Amino acid sequence: MLNRRRLFRVRIKGFEQATMINYANKKSTYNIILINISGNGLSFMSRKKFPISKYNKYTFRFELEGEKFELEGYIVRNSFKEEDRYIKYGVKLITLSTKKESELIRRINKYQSRHYRNNILEDQKY
Repeated sequence: MLNRRRLFRVRIKGFEQATMINYANKKSTYNIILINISGNGLSFMSRKKFPISKYNKYTFRFELEGEKFELEGYIVRNSFKEEDRYIKYGVKLITLSTKKESELIRRINKYQSRHYRNNILEDQKY
């Protein structure tokens, strides 16, 4: 399978609560659950149905490794099975400055290394 992503994604361990705000109507806010994230995209779950369109922009607010992020993006795909309670969505992030993208990647790397180290230590326990 061909990986078309420019940057790798890191799975959020235990998932992370986030808020998604409709860019056109700031009063439309939704609680979502982050699944994974990269420097140019993210994946989340929700029980609500959202349209797939690059014209419907959203602001995603969440905290990662002690830093608050507010990123803009649009939904590019969804995945839903009849037996699932949640719909999974893929998001392409937009309008990230080089500085903001670098900071996000730095926090993602810190998150990954902390959780990777914790998993190794847990595996070594008898």
